[in-house]
Amino acid sequence: MGAFIMRIAVIHHSNDTVNDYAAYISTLLDHTAAENNYAIKDYDLVRFTKDRLTEENILLHIIIPATGGFLLKYWYNVKLPLIFKKYAIDKTLCLYGSCASSGIEQILFFPDIFLLQQAKKMVPWQQLAFRRLKKSTTVAKHIITYSQHAKKLLEEAFALDTKKTSVLPYTVSELFKPLEWHDKLYIKSRFAENKEYFIAVIHGDDEKAFTELLKAFSKFKKWQQSSMQLILLPKEESFSSAIEEKLDTYKYKDDVKLVYDAEKKETADLIASAYALLHIAATDADLLPVTAALQSATPVLAFYTESLDEYCGDAGAILIKEPGYEALGNELIQLYKNETLRGTLSEAAAKRAIIFQQKQYLEHFWQRLNS
Repeated sequence: MGAFIMRIAVIHHSNDTVNDYAAYISTLLDHTAAENNYAIKDYDLVRFTKDRLTEENILLHIIIPATGGFLLKYWYNVKLPLIFKKYAIDKTLCLYGSCASSGIEQILFFPDIFLLQQAKKMVPWQQLAFRRLKKSTTVAKHIITYSQHAKKLLEEAFALDTKKTSVLPYTVSELFKPLEWHDKLYIKSRFAENKEYFIAVIHGDDEKAFTELLKAFSKFKKWQQSSMQLILLPKEESFSSAIEEKLDTYKYKDDVKLVYDAEKKETADLIASAYALLHIAATDADLLPVTAALQSATPVLAFYTESLDEYCGDAGAILIKEPGYEALGNELIQLYKNETLRGTLSEAAAKRAIIFQQKQYLEHFWQRLNS
């Protein structure tokens, strides 16, 4: 590892909060590049300071500031190729489903099956990726995605050779692990008034998921008049004012905690100490919280998706095929009534997590980049 001289560009989009896979891959890249003595650079800072990039091995993050379709096309067709040439880039990693108009080697990341069908709710970078996806899959030397389900759909959509695509699943660091009972008591004392709690991780402005969780929790609380709490973590730094206002009028608001700016270790401890993780996937690629729960031996209750089923396997999670808060609320009640089931799910989650070891995938990923 680290034996090749390589300049790698990584393509990002500014002000994006919907591409979880890009954020995940970027974090992995920085961690692995640093371990392999790569200089990690930011294009805007390089340009501002007129850094000549004298290091041999460089990971250059390029954040595209454009938010409209026309300027996005300009960046991919004109601006990026000029940057690659100026800084002698050997390889580029396209995290947003679009390859640049350049002859250098490009690795395309397919971040969500959502890009296979045009939808009204697409933000500009998704619209661009949808329109360019067929060409991008042709231009790319290799394509990486988050699940076997996504891999299969992409291959079928564009008649791709299966050898051209591979899966780099969501994984979490060793911070996420099962805790001893006394450590869990400490976390409950800090965050949940010494009470048991369910936990969920949602986008800070996802009012629909927030409402579904509150309704399911209400159903549980009406059946079981207990001190059980619900802790919510935002994927970003905070929750929107609309979510805070909804909580103010909620009947059981004293039993719901919005945790802001939790450090990574605190997030890991909160998930490991929870009675269960409740997961309402925003998209098919919304999988990282579930991976964290599995590695923490925390049972998962989630609405069924193909990729979730692939990650969780036959055990470790209750995947609900019937949509709606009523079904989720019923499963919360059943899980609470059956402590044996919870224990079984916890053991199965820990076993399932063994196949998602981050170190193993990182080594394989880095070898591919340097081949």
